[in-house]
Amino acid sequence: MHYNIWKQLLIFSLLCGMITKSIGQKFSAPSGRIHDFEEKIRIDTFKIEVFGLQQKSNKKRVGLNQVCINVLHNRTTDLKISLVNPLGVSIWLTNRNGGGSGINYTSTCFTRSGFFGYIHQNENPFNGTFIPDGKFDELNKSGSPNGTWLLLVEDLAEGVSGMLTNVELSFGELNFKPLKKACTFENPKHCKCEKGKSTGDLLPDIVVLPTFTERQIFEFGEEPVHYRKQLHIAVSLANIGNGPMEIKGDGRWYCDGSSIGVDSMTICGNGKYARQHIIQKVYYKPKRKKISHKEVTTGTNYYDARPGHTHFHVDDWVEFRLLKELETGGLDTISTGQKVSYCLFDSGTCNDQDDICKLGGKRYGIGNLPNYGLGNYLNCYSDFQGISVGGYDTYGMFYEGQYLQLPEDITNGDYVLEVVFDPKNLFVESNKSNNSLRFPVHLVKQ
Repeated sequence: MHYNIWKQLLIFSLLCGMITKSIGQKFSAPSGRIHDFEEKIRIDTFKIEVFGLQQKSNKKRVGLNQVCINVLHNRTTDLKISLVNPLGVSIWLTNRNGGGSGINYTSTCFTRSGFFGYIHQNENPFNGTFIPDGKFDELNKSGSPNGTWLLLVEDLAEGVSGMLTNVELSFGELNFKPLKKACTFENPKHCKCEKGKSTGDLLPDIVVLPTFTERQIFEFGEEPVHYRKQLHIAVSLANIGNGPMEIKGDGRWYCDGSSIGVDSMTICGNGKYARQHIIQKVYYKPKRKKISHKEVTTGTNYYDARPGHTHFHVDDWVEFRLLKELETGGLDTISTGQKVSYCLFDSGTCNDQDDICKLGGKRYGIGNLPNYGLGNYLNCYSDFQGISVGGYDTYGMFYEGQYLQLPEDITNGDYVLEVVFDPKNLFVESNKSNNSLRFPVHLVKQ
């Protein structure tokens, strides 16, 4: 490791101490090494012991208000950093952010409403307060804050190691309140159907968010070799409908049409994991105080063993296309990305204060989505995953598969990038006309 990094580490260690300790309502953990990826996933685990906190103060709940980290690492796009509470609820703080040249997390803090917005919309060294990649509020939903919290750091690409020099959790009164008339499966009378009706379908409506997607592109030329001539693309998909997008597996796994001796961990003859058919649960209200659902067979899902995943992905979720405008009019397809598979979960929620869920000049959030929050999807299980009403699912530009391979003979110039949700038209929605997004891109490194 470079001398300057060791010097920084010594300073942080002297300031923060080498033993777990508490300072008022703040708790920290020992520093430690972040190991480089070596052909298999290794999770570096840092324990933060939280103790002595009351569950309420002045009749308000006490919970986690802020997480701060300092990380020395010369390629932050390798890192996935998660926080787990004593009940086992886990969220992503930051997952492979920083662009092509990002280094270090320097006094990087996470709160439910970070001043600088979402971490994935910013650049290194990430100095300040940000909204994490996961839903911060999930860490405070139930139980006492006392116990063992875990900071998990995964290095997902070979070549660079690093060091966690400090992590600090800050606790205090929670000043936000849940909605009094929220639409939930347990209390469906507040749920609205199409056009505000009290009965009818509760369909999802998945859209590609332009404010986020159009700003998250990174082009590689000849170097580095493992990204050679790739156009990396981040995508955020939001559900602005009246019901959740929820899917479940049917529990039957197949290789080449056969289910004999096949389970989710079976690697088939083609080198790929076995697939199972998935079913979309389409919700509706037959009565004012009742929610039911019907089941529609859609596509397939499979186990994704790649670093940073190790969960179940839905096939054919998104497709990327690079297009060129013709002099005679129309568009010619230059490159098409693989139909990208995603795991479906709420990596964040739309709100009325920022533009991440802005579409056609309209912000979507708690104020204009009548069933805001219906559904709750935190993990990508084989038999249960989805996107809540008002939730969004973001895939960063350095996640696996998030790129177009550019042709060898492509030249610099102006092109059109198209991102299409549900390219095979497998899923039930209220609106199919908003499933694609087109915007101009300019190539400069070819």
